[in-house]
Amino acid sequence: MPKDPSVSDIREFGGYTTGEGIKDGLPIGLGYLSVSFSFGILAVSKGLSWIQAALISLTNITSAGQVAGLGIMTAAGGIIAMILSQIVINLRYSLMGIALSQKADKTMTPLLRILLSYGITDEIFGVAVSKKHEFGARYFFGLTVLPVIGWVAGTVIGALLGRVFPDFLTNALAIGIYGMFVSIVLPKAKHDKIILAGSLAACLLSCLFFYMPFLSEHVSQGFAIIIAAVVSAVVCVFTREKLKGRAGTVVSVIAGVILVLILIVLAPFHEVLENAGAAEISGGKLDSKVFVPLLIVMAVTTYLVRMIPFTLFRKKLENPSVRAFFDYIPYTVLSAMTFPAILYSTGSFVTAAFGFAVALILGLFERSLLTVAVGTCLATLAAGVVMMYI
Repeated sequence: MPKDPSVSDIREFGGYTTGEGIKDGLPIGLGYLSVSFSFGILAVSKGLSWIQAALISLTNITSAGQVAGLGIMTAAGGIIAMILSQIVINLRYSLMGIALSQKADKTMTPLLRILLSYGITDEIFGVAVSKKHEFGARYFFGLTVLPVIGWVAGTVIGALLGRVFPDFLTNALAIGIYGMFVSIVLPKAKHDKIILAGSLAACLLSCLFFYMPFLSEHVSQGFAIIIAAVVSAVVCVFTREKLKGRAGTVVSVIAGVILVLILIVLAPFHEVLENAGAAEISGGKLDSKVFVPLLIVMAVTTYLVRMIPFTLFRKKLENPSVRAFFDYIPYTVLSAMTFPAILYSTGSFVTAAFGFAVALILGLFERSLLTVAVGTCLATLAAGVVMMYI
């Protein structure tokens, strides 16, 4: 009688379990709990009820897209404005869907792709594509469970109780997701010069869009991430043979030095406009006749941006250059999203920089996602407490 295949045998064919997905999704869920907390506060301050805020989070699961959609709702914007804003801001999910389609195994049927594409987010994407083997529908479902729960729960808590907690605590929790990004990119970049060079290039381009007034005013954050990630990945594809040698080390060193100079010269003095989260809470609620149609349009647009690429691109890519692009794009996307945003994630450059430094150290030692995320939050919290008494 043949023995049952071991876990290692199953993994050889990409068969990660639902339990493994839930375990990998735990740090994402914890991070989402804190990040969506601020969205809940903002939504209520704009006149939404906690139920309306929760519905937005449940049907969209996208921070930047939700904030933009909230602005359109409260400004009585039209359906066209809502569609265009969600396409532009969430277009990166299309790239992520294509990349994920190349890592999905045969258990990810077209129907399951249609259903599970709902859960494609930056962080879920980053964890899924970093798996050594192909993943299946069970794993991807498990991976999305806790993040969805955390995102919605955080929104509700923020809407109901957000103003009870001190700012330094909620700010410290917000950096955890960026710490997780670092823990995904750094171990891979540590052993691959091409990914290291591409990731640093993405960080540099992201900084260019962030710090240069003309670019920051005319290019949205979503488009900036897409441009930085795609350009960096394409350059890596066409120079990958050279980057494997000494050239990869030279490029990485130069890019690293420039990033440090930016960190020292520009970052501490850059002013970032804060969301109007401190606005007075409106006595009324957003009219359902305005809210419901715009919510539906917002949710459907965001979903289609995720679903169509993930469902249609089922055939494995054979061209070496195309395959290389999708090998590099996950890391350039995460790098562009992390830097320099991580430096402003807590509302204090000093505490954010301290947390970032701890994330880099833990990432270099290749600690787990949860360890890096928690360590980054604790380091930021400790720095915040110290600063309060200085």
